[in-house]
Amino acid sequence: MNKVVLKEFSKEQLWIKVVFYGLFALVGFELLHFSNIGFTNPIKYVPVIYYTFAFLSLVTYFGNRIKGDYELLYFGLINVIVGTFTLVNNLYPNSGFILADAVLLYSILNVINGGFTCLRMLKERNIQVFMKIAITVMLLFMGVFVISAIYDKVEYGTLILGYYFAAYGLLYLLEIFVNVIIGNKKLEKAILNYVDFGEEPVASEPVEEKKEEPKTIKPVKLGKITNAKKEIKPTTKKVTKKVVKNRTVRKIRRK
Repeated sequence: MNKVVLKEFSKEQLWIKVVFYGLFALVGFELLHFSNIGFTNPIKYVPVIYYTFAFLSLVTYFGNRIKGDYELLYFGLINVIVGTFTLVNNLYPNSGFILADAVLLYSILNVINGGFTCLRMLKERNIQVFMKIAITVMLLFMGVFVISAIYDKVEYGTLILGYYFAAYGLLYLLEIFVNVIIGNKKLEKAILNYVDFGEEPVASEPVEEKKEEPKTIKPVKLGKITNAKKEIKPTTKKVTKKVVKNRTVRKIRRK
């Protein structure tokens, strides 16, 4: 079984995400306040909200950059797309239809973004993928509920969007809180003992040590050595004979 990994955050990365999703929830609560004072035309300020979220998500991504994690970068692009959609259709007479379509587009793109993040975490065998899947499913159902509510009651659009953005920010704050708890070493050991991502552990077979066989020294035959000596002797004799002959020839010439 492959090793299960637990994604770790530094304190700076953790606080950057807390501030970002805290601002997300704060915008939702402010929209609830505006709904109480009679501000009932959300199509005018919704593009500003989406562009603000886009800017904050990009700042959070570059301040909280993790290798291989592009969730916040894509989230910023999603806010740009949806903000541009609402801005282009700002003059459309049926504002409820535009707001519902914007939330529909926003929900679909965020679910796709969360799905790719879950696949990446599964490949990394990150235990935090279970919380990410739960958050993605909850956002999907929340988006469906908001879309149906805006279609039926356009005059409560600010109130509905306030609840939507507040719940969105609080869900991600809950995810961060749960991940911090999972980061506890004692709890981490207990969880990693039970999580195997559907794969059964394979029993390791004992490895047999190979014993080296002793090297045998081949005996040397003496006959070969004697033959070699015999072969060398004639050559020495021939050389001596030649030398003797040369000496005799020189003596004769001197006489």
